[in-house]
Amino acid sequence: MKIAVFGHSLFHLAAGLRENPANEVKFFVDSATLPITLKDEPALDDRTFVQAAPWVTHREILRPRTAEITRCLADFDVALVTDLGPIFAESARTDFVFIPGGSDFTEYPFPFRSRSMRPRGRQDAFSLLVAARLRPAIRSALGIWGSGPFSPWVLAASRLGLSLDSFLPRAFDTDLFAPGVERLDGTGESESITVFHPTRVLFGADPHMAETGGCKGNDLLFRGFAEAVRQGANVRLVLIDRDGSPDQKVAEKLLTDLELGKRVEWLRAGNSAGFTWHELADLYRSSDIVVSDFAGWTGMVNVEGAACGKPVVGNLEPKAMQYMYPDGNPHVQAVDAEEVCDAIMMLTDPGRRLSIGSASRQWALDHHDLSVVARRCETMLATLGLPR
Repeated sequence: MKIAVFGHSLFHLAAGLRENPANEVKFFVDSATLPITLKDEPALDDRTFVQAAPWVTHREILRPRTAEITRCLADFDVALVTDLGPIFAESARTDFVFIPGGSDFTEYPFPFRSRSMRPRGRQDAFSLLVAARLRPAIRSALGIWGSGPFSPWVLAASRLGLSLDSFLPRAFDTDLFAPGVERLDGTGESESITVFHPTRVLFGADPHMAETGGCKGNDLLFRGFAEAVRQGANVRLVLIDRDGSPDQKVAEKLLTDLELGKRVEWLRAGNSAGFTWHELADLYRSSDIVVSDFAGWTGMVNVEGAACGKPVVGNLEPKAMQYMYPDGNPHVQAVDAEEVCDAIMMLTDPGRRLSIGSASRQWALDHHDLSVVARRCETMLATLGLPR
């Protein structure tokens, strides 16, 4: 089967599908928006697999039927697309599945609801054009495969007059995100325990951002961490200093008010664009505890930290997690600052960290390894009547 995969967040899915010799897979990525995480991937140099070009511009959005990416997608049996990919797949009249990454489903189709989340001016006009193209394109997809029945996906589907009944976990390279040498002596007596929180800092109260999972609730971590310190935990907090963290200055003040200055380290990547996946994997491995966000649904941090064999603390919607992982999951649930404190105190025990970290690694292998997800994707395509 000839499969086109469009959008940088689907890179590992494309790599997994390519493992099957029955699949002819091409991965299309917009070179103008290629994230730093992908830039050290050797496969990007393989022109038989990756097609990188400035596929998405204002002109292409205005006239998608004449876009070069539309012509490319027309040559495939099926396209798996994210971001603005539905616009071009629909124009190509190619059977396609929409695999949303976040904003492409919860924000872009709703320009008036999401106006508080973007700059004013010309961007407003362009957002109207995007929505006018994207909404009917999403509705024409053979299927919409979100990462689970989490509230933002369900709400977005409802607003588009659609329902969600098929889900595909996000694929990860579990060889890259893998455990290192475990430290078993950091019990708190002589060596502090590192709590790594790589999530962008955003905990403001914008209503639309909250309902779409954009608010990360980082302040819950800061307050819970401070209480753990007051209770005697020998811990240090590692955060990422980067662009795209609108509440970072507010966070710095809050951390100072909580008297955590000497306990906090802000990391800045050597490249202004941020850390690559290889660099992030090393940061996960150098930590003892990983904290995701508190928005309620799984993101990259939950799986990356778990794949590296670390216990991951965060807030995940219980019903959605039960649906996706009926045999359970190893994540340490925390919905408020008190529970964050309790989780950190519990994980100061190296045995608990090792046990939960081992279960986390196995969970990532069972559900999110790129080969596992690719085989599941092939089965799902077959249920749509497409050849295997």
